[in-house]
Amino acid sequence: MSSTPYNRQNSFALFSAENPTKQQSGASLDAEFNAVKISLDDTQQNLAKIQDDDGALKRGSVGQAQFDSSVSLGFAAPSQWASGGLYTANVNTVFHDSIFFIANTTHTSGVSFDASNWDEIADFTAAAAIPDDSITSAKLADGAVAANKLADGVVANSKLATGAVSTSKIADAAASAVKLGADVPGFLRDIILPAGLGPLPYSGTTPPTGWDWADGGVLLVSTAFTALRQLYIDASFPYGQDGSGNPKKPDAKGSLIVGKDNMNGSAAGRVTSAGSGIDGATLGARGGTESSTLARANLPNVAPTFTGTQGAALSNSSQVNIGGGAIGGMQSGAGTFVMLNGVTQAQISSTYTPSGTVQSLNGGVPQTSFTNMPPSLVCNMIIKAH
Repeated sequence: MSSTPYNRQNSFALFSAENPTKQQSGASLDAEFNAVKISLDDTQQNLAKIQDDDGALKRGSVGQAQFDSSVSLGFAAPSQWASGGLYTANVNTVFHDSIFFIANTTHTSGVSFDASNWDEIADFTAAAAIPDDSITSAKLADGAVAANKLADGVVANSKLATGAVSTSKIADAAASAVKLGADVPGFLRDIILPAGLGPLPYSGTTPPTGWDWADGGVLLVSTAFTALRQLYIDASFPYGQDGSGNPKKPDAKGSLIVGKDNMNGSAAGRVTSAGSGIDGATLGARGGTESSTLARANLPNVAPTFTGTQGAALSNSSQVNIGGGAIGGMQSGAGTFVMLNGVTQAQISSTYTPSGTVQSLNGGVPQTSFTNMPPSLVCNMIIKAH
């Protein structure tokens, strides 16, 4: 694309001649300078297409299409050297082991490359390394970064300028995992999984790279996990500290994890000090026991009742003096006095109040604790630490 020509916007000399007492318009000056800038920017961008940063002709900028027909006669486009090929002297050019050759002898190639049949044009085996931050957006054409242009592992984070590789610069499906340098997957992983994620169950015996145990340990200044340490410092040591300003990690050993009761500012009232003994509104609060023993205060307020029968049997006879005379009679087992003549003359009523103790509800055996544990699986617990 040709550069945008500079078109003059204003005549400052004419303005001064016509308005000798007036100041030049700031808007006019800006318009003029912007026109100059647009023209210069286009010129620099086009120059970058034909000139490298060292001032030399842009590597790879001159191809067969750039030569006049008189120059390209007898000069074939380069190809990769292959065995069994017919190569014409001073016509055929090839690449072999990153070196550009032209045939000096007409020949049919054998099973191995014979350097005596070729003259070296350029050696690309020691290509200059890419300086850090040198790959900028201006250097990349839209769609230029295709999968076949990238060797495995060559895209390192340090080689890319900030914001250089935008979506339009990358061909579809070009950025596969094997094309990324070793530092890029870790960089992306730390963005997707932030420090402090967890504690999470982990079935392995050694924490994976970038993770640490949720064991209540202290994060010293020398720790490799500076992001996790700073997170707990900024949060005012929610899981405690060692007294010297070094935060502790969550201690998930032998513990189940429950959600903070008032996360996002609204309390659910499901885990409270009054109900469970755990302050569910405080990050890092602990509580609960593996087993419990019932106390008298845990039993329902019940007054036991019972029913039964009472009775008495008398076999003795006695006399009752009525009107000064003795009259024979017998007390029946039901509390009734029966005259000897068989006629009931008087009744005797009585009341019995039984007393005693009720047997202990657990049969009098020693009291033992009972388990509080639900069905459980033991796993290690880890935290994303970077």
